[in-house]
Amino acid sequence: MAIHFVADLHFNGDNARHAHPYGFADSAEMTRRICETWCARVNPADTVWILGNVGNPVHLAMLPGIKHLVRGALDPQPWNCLATGRYASVCDFRRLETEYGEVALFSDPSAAPETDGLVLHGRGFGQAWTREGFVCVAAEQTGWGPVSLDQILRGPLDLRHAA
Repeated sequence: MAIHFVADLHFNGDNARHAHPYGFADSAEMTRRICETWCARVNPADTVWILGNVGNPVHLAMLPGIKHLVRGALDPQPWNCLATGRYASVCDFRRLETEYGEVALFSDPSAAPETDGLVLHGRGFGQAWTREGFVCVAAEQTGWGPVSLDQILRGPLDLRHAA
C-alpha cells in the first residue's frame, strides 16, 4: 500500500484555461491523460490524497485507490463532496504522520503555516512557491497523475514526461 498525492485535476474544466496551456486539445483529452496515468501508478489498495480542485468528480469512480480530498477553492462544501460517495474523507487541510515524519497537506500553499516538516500543495492560483520544504503536486507538475510519497522524498519532481 502506497500513499499518493495529486492536485488540480480540473476534470472537464474550462477548456481554454485548464487544457490549452498544457498542449491538450480540450479538457476531455486532459482528463483522459490524467485517468490513464492514475491507473498506471495507483493500485486499488493505495491511498490517494487529492489536494484540491477536482472538477467533475464523476471520473473518480473508475479510478483505483482510496481517495481523500483536501478541499481547494473550487471544490464544493464538505457535505456535498461526501455525498458523492467518492471520498473516504474530506477536509480543508490535513497533517499526516508517516514513517518519514509529519506531512502537511494544503490545496493553497499560502494557507500553510511555517513548519519544519514537508508541505505538499496544489498550484496556489498560479503562483510559484519555492519555499524550502514545499512541494507542488499539481497534475501538470507530476506527469499528469498521482505521485507517491517515496517519489517525492527521492528529490525534485521531474515527472512531466513520465507515463
